[in-house]
Amino acid sequence: MADRSSPSRPAAGDDPRRGEPLLDISSLGVAYGDGSAEAVRDFDLQLRRGEAVGLVGESGAGKSTVALAVLGLLPHGTRLRGSIRFDGTDLVSRPDALRRIRWRKVSVVLQDSMNAFNPVMTVGEQIAEVFVVHEKAQWKDAVARARTLLERVELPGSVVRAYPHELSGGMRQRAALAMAVALSPDLVIVDEPTSALDVVTSAAIAEWLRSAGPELGAALLVISHDVSLVARTCTRAAVMQGGRIVEEGPVARLVNSPEHPYTRRLIDAVPRLPAAEGKA
Repeated sequence: MADRSSPSRPAAGDDPRRGEPLLDISSLGVAYGDGSAEAVRDFDLQLRRGEAVGLVGESGAGKSTVALAVLGLLPHGTRLRGSIRFDGTDLVSRPDALRRIRWRKVSVVLQDSMNAFNPVMTVGEQIAEVFVVHEKAQWKDAVARARTLLERVELPGSVVRAYPHELSGGMRQRAALAMAVALSPDLVIVDEPTSALDVVTSAAIAEWLRSAGPELGAALLVISHDVSLVARTCTRAAVMQGGRIVEEGPVARLVNSPEHPYTRRLIDAVPRLPAAEGKA
């Protein structure tokens, strides 16, 4: 039986638009409060279809603010300048366009997976609701598709009947990923997908992210303070410090030959196991 959890789409490599930027952020500035200081300044970044790009930096660098700006989820009164073009549409001058593309074309997994779910609905009900609202699917069919999605992220199908608080942090994170890819969006933004998870679960989610882009034909924007996660999941990365990008390039080059002192400090901060002493 064909997998009905997502509509068929051409492979990313076959898309004639692949060379064009799917997301083009130019001269972005974001200021909270009275606007006297910008949390994001002169930010430029492009993502192409099927590309996995990392946005890395310490907490407070402005990474999550960029994600919220793309999705139009910044607090009321936030001052925005510059442009955010998604598939040719400027989302800053046309905020109404976000209603048509959010979740269907662009989806997000935010940092705290518990906040992604309604605590009084089962996980299956919440994922099924995506198909009912956006595709007018019948409820029984929508629940079956939710089960298939959960199995794709290596969760047992029985999770459809579980409430969010009954799942571990890693299981909730996987369920949030399943919900994010339910409608086969063109762009998936994941913000700190492995924070507060054990190393085994983190490695499994990193592997899923690494393969998800090619499998779904989607672009991935992986936001993290963890350089090693970005190195495992992305081909290109941008390093943020103080609200702006200080270095950008292929991940292999950034990790092996960083040019900016801040990039070197981030890499040096990655924990390494000490050499084993003695003999087994």
